[in-house]
Amino acid sequence: METLTALIVDDEPAARRDLLEVLASIGNVNVVAQASDAAAAQHLARRHRPDLVFMDIQLPGADGFAALDGIDASRSCVIFTTAYAQFAIRAFEVGATDYLLKPVEEDRCRRAIERAREILLRQNGGTETGDLEIEERGRRVRVAMDSIRLLHADGNYVEVIHDQGRGLVRHTLEGLLADLPPAHLVRLNRHQAVRPSAVQAWSGSGQRGLRLVLRDGTELAVSRRRAVEVMKRIRRTAKPPVNG
Repeated sequence: METLTALIVDDEPAARRDLLEVLASIGNVNVVAQASDAAAAQHLARRHRPDLVFMDIQLPGADGFAALDGIDASRSCVIFTTAYAQFAIRAFEVGATDYLLKPVEEDRCRRAIERAREILLRQNGGTETGDLEIEERGRRVRVAMDSIRLLHADGNYVEVIHDQGRGLVRHTLEGLLADLPPAHLVRLNRHQAVRPSAVQAWSGSGQRGLRLVLRDGTELAVSRRRAVEVMKRIRRTAKPPVNG
């Protein structure tokens, strides 16, 4: 099994030592650097480009969520670590691979690493996990992740709109997004998620109501609670927009 590189971010030396011991027991993870604040985490992530980033949420100065702005989500899987369970929902909303409560348990950490390993394989074009199987016109077809433009959920089904057409997959939107690489899609509202690079223009804001226009002319509304994260993701990939 291929060894994954990791960055540990935590302002408590004891917490870093505890996690190091857990990772040593699990094996196949090489900790290449440690940081105690968000600025150092961003610097070390750019320098080492680790496969995994174990990120504490409560850090001096900027918190772990703010630290994500300087970390390439297409290269590193972020696993949040914290003593407070109330941050779990937000962690997944910003694209975290997983969420571990302190003290970190070995079995739970192992599952998080395996999930990250699967995601990294997809992002690196692994032949078995680099696409999604959907039902299209009565046939089962496989669609490349990079071609998916939009997901639209209706109950336990999700319509998958991609560069060559559209089809269905039996899944909830939450469940499907949990199985897909977080760098590919960003959630807009309760029913939709979009590929950031498919956005051609946007108008408004979180306060005024954010709307997106895809390159095929499709218009989408973004919920206010997700507007800030959506804009961050789009600005990393999209060309300058036409703002209203």
